[in-house]
Amino acid sequence: MINEAADGVIQELKGSPTDLARLVEAVRGRPLHVVDISAEAILRWRNDDPYLWKRVLEWLTVMDVEVNVR
Repeated sequence: MINEAADGVIQELKGSPTDLARLVEAVRGRPLHVVDISAEAILRWRNDDPYLWKRVLEWLTVMDVEVNVR
């Protein structure tokens, strides 16, 4: 299930100016229950592509991945 869901999100991220696809790939590559993300990265994603950041955050929630802001 995680691979199919990740494929859909990665497809949406094509052409995005962000590096959100790397985050999705990391979680897909080795299913994580917790992921640490810097506050700076989150602010950048929210500014550069707020829709896709929200989409990835929703995907992480559905995949039961907790986000720790550092």
